[in-house]
Amino acid sequence: VLVIFPLVACSSSSSSTERIQPADTVTVVAVNTVAAEPTPLPVTQPVKASATPEPTSSPLVDGPVAASFVAVSPDGNVVAAINPDSGSVTIVDAVTLAVKAEVSVGDDPRTLCFTPDSKKIVVSNWGSASISVISLDRGIDAEHHRVGLMPYGVVTDGNSAFITEFATGNVSVLNLKTGRQVNRIPVNPFPAGLAITSDREQLLVTHLFSGDVTSIDVKTSKVSHIVSTGLDISSNQFVAIGPSGDKAYLPQTRSNVDNTALLFDSTVFPVVNILDLPDLNLMVRDRITIDTADEPVNMPFSVAISPDENVVFVANAGSDDVSVIDQRTDRGVAHISVGANPRGVAITPDGSRVFVNNVLDGTLSVIDTDDLVVTQTVDLTDIPLPETILQGKKIFNSASEPLLTTDNWISCATCHFDGMMDGRTWLGFPDGPRNTPSLLGVSRTLPIHWSGDLDELQDVEVTIREIQVGNGLINGEAHDTLGVAHAGMSSQLDALASYLAVLEFPMSPQPVDGADLKLGRQMFTSLGCQRCHVPPIFTDRELHEVGTGDKLLEKNRHGHGTRFDTPSLISVWMTAPYFHDGSAQTLEDVFRTGTVHNVFEQLSVEELSSLIGYMKALPVED
Repeated sequence: VLVIFPLVACSSSSSSTERIQPADTVTVVAVNTVAAEPTPLPVTQPVKASATPEPTSSPLVDGPVAASFVAVSPDGNVVAAINPDSGSVTIVDAVTLAVKAEVSVGDDPRTLCFTPDSKKIVVSNWGSASISVISLDRGIDAEHHRVGLMPYGVVTDGNSAFITEFATGNVSVLNLKTGRQVNRIPVNPFPAGLAITSDREQLLVTHLFSGDVTSIDVKTSKVSHIVSTGLDISSNQFVAIGPSGDKAYLPQTRSNVDNTALLFDSTVFPVVNILDLPDLNLMVRDRITIDTADEPVNMPFSVAISPDENVVFVANAGSDDVSVIDQRTDRGVAHISVGANPRGVAITPDGSRVFVNNVLDGTLSVIDTDDLVVTQTVDLTDIPLPETILQGKKIFNSASEPLLTTDNWISCATCHFDGMMDGRTWLGFPDGPRNTPSLLGVSRTLPIHWSGDLDELQDVEVTIREIQVGNGLINGEAHDTLGVAHAGMSSQLDALASYLAVLEFPMSPQPVDGADLKLGRQMFTSLGCQRCHVPPIFTDRELHEVGTGDKLLEKNRHGHGTRFDTPSLISVWMTAPYFHDGSAQTLEDVFRTGTVHNVFEQLSVEELSSLIGYMKALPVED
């Protein structure tokens, strides 16, 4: 692991905003016991480093721990922030705001936390299926350990690390001393956020595409409760526990999928739901409805709670701002603009400062909680993406510009977080009921939409105008999506298309042994699945009548009626429900539905199981 020590100018105590930038750097090569293969940071010429500031005498705090994109050490001395696109963690002095180091970890790190003694930082690496453990008391080095696919949330009690494995549907338990996985706890699909109570007896797990929260008894390693915060919750990222330990806070997005007359401001709603602990009762009357308490925002992502629990700070990833809500009055006391795509927020133990990680700017906003303004901005990293792709990624995740939406309401990422889907079927779309498709691999599976009415990536201009109710990225009228190309008409639209073009299919977690794989492939071929789901992308990119459409509901402007685009089967393990209207909740249901796919009665239990296993494992080698 290569550690880069930037030398920075110390911050002033002025209330005006100051930007803190690295001046020179020192490199230190640290010990690396690699299980994953993190990309090393650039080598720079060594110069003399400044002295490390003396730590403050804040006492250790044994409070609740939550996974986040940014965290403050329990002793209040250090801030650590994730840099997803750089594959690194930046360590900042919480008092002087000097950048102490940028540490290479795994690919696409997602969350981190400190150990209770403030000596280590534990990091989950989504892209490399690994955990990095950064030691702050040994010259800042990092160790890496393999875990299951797509690790997302991570917390620790000091002895063990608990990790949500998004792809496998497990919470993994890792012994921090040995680096060995000692347990795996099955939970509901797509576990994401994670928090552990002060007594270290209860783990709380969020599930990204539902309002479910799972409680795990740490002593028994078993699920003790599952509570729903609402069937309409479509984005359920993180959970934070208040300092007193008796409430859990969940920033979420509610989706109005059943409304057949959707307007932009009746589509999604930002909320913070609150559960009491340890029983996990939903405190409906205490729910924070952000658009009424503050103002319209997009994608509440992370929360921090003041030490007295009177004030909640909500980082809104889509609208690039922080809502500050007084719980006693349920009213906003400040609305603070920050950088691009703020996914993490953390507060110091004394409540004097709030730190916001703006992941698409590579910056850390520092908020003074007395004045409720950004007083400093710390540069965390140079994002190594090509400029056009970074611009497109910002556009995809943003609801902060009138070009993209009205009143900060909807972004592309609202329904397609990180290019995925939301698991919802929307009844009020212009074409008829529509199950949100994944955009992963979309450049290879055109056209877009179930109706096949977007034949180039730049045609999402029409979605921006019609669904998000933005002014659009093209100056003037847009073309018919099956007519003259939109490519080249707007540099911003081309940048968005460039980002969509690099979204790739994830690996499958599906284990398939040789016999099952062979039988599954045989069934796939004998049933004729490959005629439409053509390898290697497993789609023919054509429209077909499969017996699932209702002519009274289909209103496609191009007259495609009840013919629908063949979806790719790659990543089918994660894209339920299935068909254009979400009428099949499981892959087994697929084979009971419509006319073309209704072959359930022809298959034995073994054949059906092998066929589904083969499909979930795609693509697989012969």
